[in-house]
Amino acid sequence: SLLHDARFLRIWIAGAMVGTIRWLEVLAIGVYTYRETGSPFIVACMLFARMLPIMLLGAFAGAIADRLNRRYLMMAGLASMCLVSSFLAALALNGKLAIWQIAVGAALSGIFWSGEFPVRRTMLGEVAGLGRLSAAMGLDSATNDFTRMLGPLLGGALLSSVGLEGAYALGVLLYAVAFINMATLAFAETSSTDIAPVSVLRSIGDGLAYVRTNRLIAATLIITVFVNLFGFTFISMVPVIGEHRLGLGAVAVGVLMSAEGCGALLGSLAVAAWVRTRYFTVTYLSGSALYLVMILAFSMSPWYTAAILFLFIGGLGAGCFGAMQSTLIFFAATPRMRTRVMGVLVACIGAGPIGVLHVGLLAEWLGAHQAVTIIAVEGLIALAAAAIIWPELRRPPALPTDLL
Repeated sequence: SLLHDARFLRIWIAGAMVGTIRWLEVLAIGVYTYRETGSPFIVACMLFARMLPIMLLGAFAGAIADRLNRRYLMMAGLASMCLVSSFLAALALNGKLAIWQIAVGAALSGIFWSGEFPVRRTMLGEVAGLGRLSAAMGLDSATNDFTRMLGPLLGGALLSSVGLEGAYALGVLLYAVAFINMATLAFAETSSTDIAPVSVLRSIGDGLAYVRTNRLIAATLIITVFVNLFGFTFISMVPVIGEHRLGLGAVAVGVLMSAEGCGALLGSLAVAAWVRTRYFTVTYLSGSALYLVMILAFSMSPWYTAAILFLFIGGLGAGCFGAMQSTLIFFAATPRMRTRVMGVLVACIGAGPIGVLHVGLLAEWLGAHQAVTIIAVEGLIALAAAAIIWPELRRPPALPTDLL
């Protein structure tokens, strides 16, 4: 029924377009940068540039989205990124694209991402309502996971056949499609507060204060930090491991990276279809653990086929993690705090840049696959500690008292 709702469909399509661009660029830029520089650390820095704005601006994005029209914010961001991609495509086509310009483009994409995530996911939750919340977040996570599969395949194919300009040109097209969907969306804003508007800094402070009073949300956020710090950052090393250790070309590296997205897609669909409220937390925790275990196995594999299998299985866990992450936040927060807490969630996702620098430096010193082994072990230790400290992660979640 969600896909028969024109409002949900337009927001969902916009997210699919943006996600495809994001993962296409991660692969294409990673392979291109490694070929140009031969440095794992510089490759990691490209993902760092993309993720740093999320850490710095995530909480501000949620607070600002609480005060302004969300549809207009999405339209402004999409139009801006369409122009950025057009400029970078023109530079690449004329052979004048420099590494620093690619990094600036990645940083601008990260600024857009820091606002797009809390704004669009809050819009999806408002359109779906609590009764369809799990299905809505599961479907959106499944779509993001599909783009994690499709994007690297397209990125590898375009880089091999056209060059980096092809990746940026496709970005222009997809951003335009997303903009059209948001421009034609009939969306009535749902007020997130029943009190007078407050300053952005006060809004951020309120969100952080609320997190301290809700142990389930706090536990959800700390797991988010750990998975982004020690888990997702391994993606920056896939082009390096693929080219240097496994001897792959751009297309084969794209297939390798897409295996994780394929598994995540199936995991998210399973969550949307079968996971009920009482299993939200155990799905979230076990999915996170499975993801880190399979990253560890991938880092130790010298065989291409086995590496694909490990990333596919790990993707199943990532799909469970991704679908439950926003679901638990939206479920456990009161309506007037949801956008603000979503902003805090984005800031926690922003822990990723620290992890990217961590794995990049380790890779420069020890090698890419050894670096991924180390971060996976660190992540599993941190996850075990969180499960002990926050027993809420092992119990069925409960609604906020004012929604009972």
